[in-house]
This record gives sequence, C-alpha cells and structure tokens, in this order.
Amino acid sequence: MVLRVGCVPEHFSAPLMYAVDNGMFLDERIELVECKLGTGDMVKRVVAGELDVAICVTEGLVAGIGNNRDTQLRLFGTYVDSPLPWAVSVKQDSKYCSLDDLAFGATFGISRKGSGSQVMAQYASSQYEWKEPQFAVLGDVNGLIEGVQTSQADAFLWERTTMQRHYSRQQVRYLGTVRPPWPAFSLAALSPLISDHKRIVGFLEWVQKAIEDFMGERRIEYVCERLGYGEEDVKGWLEYVRFSAGEVDCGKIDKVLKALEKAGVVKDLAVSDVVLKP
Repeated sequence: MVLRVGCVPEHFSAPLMYAVDNGMFLDERIELVECKLGTGDMVKRVVAGELDVAICVTEGLVAGIGNNRDTQLRLFGTYVDSPLPWAVSVKQDSKYCSLDDLAFGATFGISRKGSGSQVMAQYASSQYEWKEPQFAVLGDVNGLIEGVQTSQADAFLWERTTMQRHYSRQQVRYLGTVRPPWPAFSLAALSPLISDHKRIVGFLEWVQKAIEDFMGERRIEYVCERLGYGEEDVKGWLEYVRFSAGEVDCGKIDKVLKALEKAGVVKDLAVSDVVLKP
C-alpha cells in the first residue's frame, strides 16, 4: 500500500523532493503529495483520509489536533528541530513601521482558518500583548501578498526565507521576525497508522536517508534550481536549519501547548492528547 505523504513545496521539503526527483526510493511505495495551502489544509486531508502522513508546522499541527479531538490525529515525530522564523510583512507604503505598531489592532491575512499563519498571529499577539487580531482568509503566499497590497489585510506572517524574494522585488515590506522556541516541523498521522510499527519506522528511515542524501554537495544548487531561491538566501537558511527524522521532545510540545493556551488557540489539551510515539 502506498504511503501518501503531504508537504508544502518549499525549501524545507527539499530533502524529500530531492529523493523523489532522483528516483532514490522507487521501491519504498511512498507518494509525495504537494500541498500548497499548508498545515491547515494537510490536517484536514489527513483527518479525511486523503493523506496518510503530513509534514506540518508544529504549532499549526498542535492547534489542528486540538480542533479535531474527535479524530485520531496525532503528532508522532520531528522533521525539522530548529525553530521556524516567521517574517511579518506589510505593503510598501504601510503605516506600520515596527512590530510594536501592531499592538493597537490589525487585520492579519491567513492562508486558511486553522493555518500556521493564523496560529502564529495569535501567538505573536499574545506574546507581544497586541490587541486581539482580526483575520482575512486570502489563500497561499501570493494571495497574502495581493491581500496586503489591496488593503484586505494589514499584515501577514510567513516563513522568512520564502519571503526574501518578495522583499527583493519590493512586493511587500519586511517588518520583523517572530521566532517561537520549538521545532519548526513535525510529523502527523492517525493513530492506527502510527501504531503500525513496521510502516512508520520504515517511513522514518526513508526520511533520514533522504536528509542525508540531500545534505551533499548539490543541496544549494538543487534548492535554487528546483524551487527558485537565490543562492545567498539558501546559504543563510542552511546555516540555521536542523533536519531530524527523530523522536518527539515532549518538553518542547508542552511549550507549544502553554503558548497556544495563553493565546486562546487551544484549551485543556495535554501532551498525551497530542503525541503518540511509534
């Protein structure tokens, strides 16, 4: 049976895309499914049975589990252990000049309800004591850029390296970075699959091998050519990113839960409700 693995077609997925593009795992019966709308969409598709595994932004996944308590959705592994830098972007002539200016109230563009872009806006509002934000659903990063350009939203949050090309083109303006203290990406599936030890361990071994192969000499060239990033942007990203097909650090997931509960994203959710180790 083919294992359908959802991921966003951006640089963090490059190890898996590289493995597939180079035919390294043709015998592994793994299908990589590109999901441009991100974590909220992948959570929905795992719950609906359209995906078997999803590689999700950690805070968005935890929020998704909290919003789908009647399902068997769980977090079972880590994919990127380093924190994810979320860039806050506004239109070029925006009145906002710093993150502090958002304290008085702003409408944030989000890709979809329950997405990482929404969860992080709520987290940032809580951490920086901003006025409770409003939201406008605008789709993928291109929709978010258009949304702030046309004043449908005041700002939005998206991964920093992805946004650099848009800053260089002066499509939007960089305002600041929000960096939460937990792993950037985690692995999600339904409990019955996670309990299938042979399939899940085999999948984790596949991911680890893909990471090792990707970190060779061609990694910068591949990301630039396959995904359209600038060489300096890729080099900067590789300086901080730490891939890991490893176990879940429950202490870090507890930090996510406490931060999201403070932000009003989840309520009465324990680590044991979120994590299921293979």
